[in-house]
Amino acid sequence: MTTSHVSPADQAVSGKRRVGVIRRLERSLRPGLRNLRGLVKEPFLAWAHPEALAFYRRAMQTAYLPDDLIDVVPQLKILYLATPKAASSRIRSNLAAMIGNDTVSEWRSDQNWKVHNRKASNLQAPRHGIVQFHRMATSPEALRFTFVRNPYTRLLSCWADQYRDRPLVPGYGRVEVYLAHRERADPALPVGADKSLSFADFVAFACTTSTWRIDKHWQRQSDIVDLPGVVFDLIGKTETFARDFERVLDHVGASEEMRRAAMPPLHTSSRRRLADYFTPELADTIYRAYERDFDQFGYPRALPE
Repeated sequence: MTTSHVSPADQAVSGKRRVGVIRRLERSLRPGLRNLRGLVKEPFLAWAHPEALAFYRRAMQTAYLPDDLIDVVPQLKILYLATPKAASSRIRSNLAAMIGNDTVSEWRSDQNWKVHNRKASNLQAPRHGIVQFHRMATSPEALRFTFVRNPYTRLLSCWADQYRDRPLVPGYGRVEVYLAHRERADPALPVGADKSLSFADFVAFACTTSTWRIDKHWQRQSDIVDLPGVVFDLIGKTETFARDFERVLDHVGASEEMRRAAMPPLHTSSRRRLADYFTPELADTIYRAYERDFDQFGYPRALPE
């Protein structure tokens, strides 16, 4: 009689595979479970809180990714709209720390995804509390804020973080967005395992698709902050983060320790001077595509120093 022996290494691999299968199954079930919760919750809200439900529905129909980009923090009387590539990771980690998430300070820069994961951060999406979402969006006691960034540096940061030196084949989410829309944007743009996007190629693609709502990282910020029924008390700028974020710290009555922890150096993806990346023609292309952002948020047409 023979017995098979499974090594600890094989057991570990098998265990990881089982965990992977379970996680994929959970992800596949989430939309159905979410819809089921909605079928149970919405009739009650329509009866008990019709104004809040109508407000939420309007946001879902017209705003850009509200359940992804909006954080409702009733403990702090805050509603935050996260504009990607405009200090959103830093702000979300601060908000998570303010509501008592002690693990935030242990997250390294390569774990920034955790601050955008609601299970890890404990920050609520509008769908998690429709009544609270409406209350934070309209209460005179709440602070509603967002941050924006100069379109030039926002696009450069996105390219450097998501596209620089990455082969243009399936397997990475942001590259797959590019591949899915490349033909419609410009079939002459590069593709293939031996190709990557230059900054100029990325600018051409991003500027063409900046109003298509295909990716929040280069969608026009003026569209992202166009949230029906919400008037922002603060639209801060990444370039003046330390000064502008004081308004949030004052609102929550932050301690000196919390204020110091809220102001680490900003991460930058740029390896060279800003002017090294831009030709006059490239800057003009960005300005024309994002002119509404420049005008609405008061950024000059000239490249920042």
